[in-house]
Amino acid sequence: MSLLPVSDAAPPRADGDEPKIRRTTHVMLVPWGMFARQIGLVQGLEKVPIPQRTRDHTPQAKLLEFLVAIPGGCAYLQDISCGPHPLDQDQAVADAWGQPAWADYSGVSHTLQACTADSMESVREVIAQVSRPLIDREVALALREPGDLVYDGDLTGRPVSNSSTTYPGAAFGWMDDAVRLGYQAALVSFHSPTYGRQWLSVRPHPGDTVSCQQAAALVRAAEARTGVRPLRRTGLLTERIEQQRAELQEAQRRLDDRQVQLQAARGKMQTATEAWQHALAEVARLVDRDGAPKQVLRPYSQLGKARHKVAVC
Repeated sequence: MSLLPVSDAAPPRADGDEPKIRRTTHVMLVPWGMFARQIGLVQGLEKVPIPQRTRDHTPQAKLLEFLVAIPGGCAYLQDISCGPHPLDQDQAVADAWGQPAWADYSGVSHTLQACTADSMESVREVIAQVSRPLIDREVALALREPGDLVYDGDLTGRPVSNSSTTYPGAAFGWMDDAVRLGYQAALVSFHSPTYGRQWLSVRPHPGDTVSCQQAAALVRAAEARTGVRPLRRTGLLTERIEQQRAELQEAQRRLDDRQVQLQAARGKMQTATEAWQHALAEVARLVDRDGAPKQVLRPYSQLGKARHKVAVC
């Protein structure tokens, strides 16, 4: 447990008052909250449209509380209020994130149920907007030194209880070295000179999704977030296509020449076959007419000439 002074987000104090000291069991959430406000994340989420009325807490504040609970180590939503270190009792963290207080986990749950597709799309836009300068800076550094951009993309299993029936779109797949029920998260990151790894996007899929089916989608997601893609996609690919087209035309020309030669050879073979058959018929006719020779066949006799023609053919 740590002692931390109240951040500048706390209500203004009268001159001469001593800074308040608050206890927190979520020390890192305090600087993270200050950073989130500095880059505009908190301000952006406070504008997310959520069709729910405000009572003690605004629906946007409860959405922000859900976001804070994730790095706060809350494995389940009820851990916000019922965990070993309840987040909704940590006023130092609330001050750091610019909130007067946190709501009970049940109120956070009702707000999440009230969120629409437009609410989620607005959250994505806010996150993309605040992360864009960070990503652009790291992309520029990576392209300058070492001079290339290396992406990492893969599916990561997110298992749930095998007996659960309340998770929409869950399916059985290979997770944690076993067949489990759950989802596959398509994660994309790139090698960052400053941070080592910079996350770009994540998209859930059913648990039976396999990586080879998502390769193109992972590449498109990476290029959409970084705003860059290899030059070979257009220039070098076009050059290779032209080379292949020229080679194809040359091969087609040689094929046409061979087809002409083949037709000529077939014509000659047909002529030779007809001549051979005619010579055989002539030999048979002479043998039938004169009978088989009773002496040495003279080469210039009709039968001798006919047999010579058969041999030549």
